[in-house]
Amino acid sequence: MSDYAVFLRGINVSGRRLAMADLAECVAGAGFADVRTVLATGNVLLTADAPREQVASRFAAAVSDRFGFDARVFVKTVPEIRSLLAACPFGRQEQHDGADLHTYVTFASSAQTVDEVLTEAAGTDRVSGAGDVLFWQTPKGSSLENPIAKALNRARFKEHSTTRNINTLDKLLTR
Repeated sequence: MSDYAVFLRGINVSGRRLAMADLAECVAGAGFADVRTVLATGNVLLTADAPREQVASRFAAAVSDRFGFDARVFVKTVPEIRSLLAACPFGRQEQHDGADLHTYVTFASSAQTVDEVLTEAAGTDRVSGAGDVLFWQTPKGSSLENPIAKALNRARFKEHSTTRNINTLDKLLTR
């Protein structure tokens, strides 16, 4: 059995509302154990006796069947989340050039996607890629104007990534 963290893209934003209790019920009904949701943004912890790819496909199929939309999911093991947090090149919150910065983690469908985002937002500071994960910081209140956020919102990347504040990942590990 492995402990997984599953991140859904686009939940409880842009009119796609989904109650976390309903999501947990759906995921448990798909045969996953120890299902827990964290916050209302599509973060699910679960246990499964299956490899990551099977977890992703079974999870996405259950959500799509139950809620009627094509679910985009990103799956990491809980130990991978711990390692990512330890490897983050930025602090949880830092001061830089007089601004309070917030740290974000973007999960992408591939390392190639991360490389393409970095190329598209070339010259942006406070960003670092590590495989299929992107770490970035931006001044508090300006995350939507950040060049990385703008690149991630483009159609060619939008369905291939999902972003969480690093504090969300900290909360996942305490559940």
